[in-house]
Amino acid sequence: MILADRVEEDRLLGAINMLKVIAHPVRLSIVDILTEKQEMNILEIQALLHLEQAIASQHITLMEDKGVLVSQKRGRNKFVSLKFPKMKNIVTCLENCCHEE
Repeated sequence: MILADRVEEDRLLGAINMLKVIAHPVRLSIVDILTEKQEMNILEIQALLHLEQAIASQHITLMEDKGVLVSQKRGRNKFVSLKFPKMKNIVTCLENCCHEE
């Protein structure tokens, strides 16, 4: 059975859009970081990836808008986490696919 028969069309389109969003080196790095740390604030992500604050915020906002990340405000800080923690499997798959055997 093909994928389109196993997954509802709207869910499949949502997954496709999420894959498109994370198909960028910075955003893929954010996914990778959040698979390990589960939750971080934007300043931590910015510092870890050596990004300007505005650039980090733009990437995170886009990822939130496309359903990759969820956020929570605590005081003056915004914390983000993966909406679907199983996205770790995508990172693992990419790591395994990139190694020559």
